[in-house]
Amino acid sequence: MRSLLFLLFLVCFQNVLSNDDFSPFVTASCKGGFMNIKVKFSSPYYGAVHVRDFRKSDCMKIGKGEENIHLNVNIFSKEADSDYCGVFISKNLERSIQLAVRVHKNLELAEDKFFIITCGKTGNFKDENAKLVFYEKSSVIPLKETLYGHQYEIKAEMKNATHPIVVKNCVAFDKNNSKIPLINEFGCPYNPDILTPFIFDAENKVSKSTLKSMFKFPEKSEVHLQCDIGQCESNCFDLSKCNQINIAAFTSDVANNQNSTLSDIKKQLTTTTVFVLDPAESKGCSNSGVKPSWILWLTVAFGILFVIMLLMNIFLCTAMNCSWARTDIIEKEPSIIEEYDPYRSWHGSQYGSRYSLHGRDSQAKGYISGGSTIHSTRSDRY
Repeated sequence: MRSLLFLLFLVCFQNVLSNDDFSPFVTASCKGGFMNIKVKFSSPYYGAVHVRDFRKSDCMKIGKGEENIHLNVNIFSKEADSDYCGVFISKNLERSIQLAVRVHKNLELAEDKFFIITCGKTGNFKDENAKLVFYEKSSVIPLKETLYGHQYEIKAEMKNATHPIVVKNCVAFDKNNSKIPLINEFGCPYNPDILTPFIFDAENKVSKSTLKSMFKFPEKSEVHLQCDIGQCESNCFDLSKCNQINIAAFTSDVANNQNSTLSDIKKQLTTTTVFVLDPAESKGCSNSGVKPSWILWLTVAFGILFVIMLLMNIFLCTAMNCSWARTDIIEKEPSIIEEYDPYRSWHGSQYGSRYSLHGRDSQAKGYISGGSTIHSTRSDRY
């Protein structure tokens, strides 16, 4: 019973203490017909890195405690080949895959990370702890679930950032590689009515963007957001000019000016995943904190019961140890048992002597108890 309560307590508490520190660093290059992928972790890794929906040996690597995983994917293999890993070929003949980096080697968890890697596009990656996080307005609680059509704030965070954080090349995608481009290579949004540019907040050292209306893919609840996040060391582009530029066709002057600043940005490919819920199906759920709210109270109740049972166990174990402890037995001198004399005078007895009741006084002792009365004066009369 105690084990069951403790297990329920841990399961419930996962909703309260959600940990989103799983931040793998992915780099990739294409050479010799292979996509060479390297994934670096900040601690020993025991999960699985694989092309999504392909778990055969040529498309997957299992972590065995190392901090680096290398995976080579053949980008020219055919569907009938044994090393085919579902490489997607676009209209302009770019080859891409969707890479899944799992926390657990067998389970699919919400903390898993997904990346789209395309041959021909390589970044200058740096080992920084960068991440994208969804928030409600004026909230500090990160979200994994969002409501369709609601407005959210997206923050780009980078550990130990010393320069302005810039966000470029953002794309949203689903499991079937359906893509929605959101922000271009210069940091400007393709559609400002959906997503605003990421503006750096120097006080909090994060870049913020407003997602004006949460969207989702047809018949899919998962939305993956992937961006290049880096630090601009000099000549950073003024994102306020995004409204003055035709996003569909940048002028050659703007492009030439930006090429010089791109070399000053050390990018890191970063991704996050959120689940989009229908507002009609989310009654009783809160977009911040624990969802639903009764889970928090259930967790508190199980926590209190667990503490009470723990204290009771400590008390009972202490009492049992005391009863088992060795005690000294005090040995007393054996009492002397005198021989019983029925005619002996005992203190407090109303029958004070062995003489009869007629001989209580010292002058006339009367008859001796136990003596025969045959020769008494009374018997002589007869």
